[in-house]
Amino acid sequence: MQSYESIFWGMAIVVLLALAGGALMGRSARVTHSLAGVAAQSLVVTAVVAYLAADAGAGGMTALLAIASSMFSLVIGTAAALLTRRVLRERRASVNGSDSQG
Repeated sequence: MQSYESIFWGMAIVVLLALAGGALMGRSARVTHSLAGVAAQSLVVTAVVAYLAADAGAGGMTALLAIASSMFSLVIGTAAALLTRRVLRERRASVNGSDSQG
């Protein structure tokens, strides 16, 4: 039972880091830079999770945990980055629109 609780909290941390990293990467000037940053973050998360899972003695679950964390990080980070870009673009448009009207 204890190992499942550790896995749950570990994946919750991965999701939180993916959201924060995606929001940060979404501030990049170009979409390609944002997505490259998310991919780099995913590789780092994969390596850290693989190391920690192997160190904890996860055995056969090490690869599964590393792949799952990579996919979580990629999907959630990409969504957060693209959403951040959209929100920032809409804010800029509304600020520019109100400047021309006022």
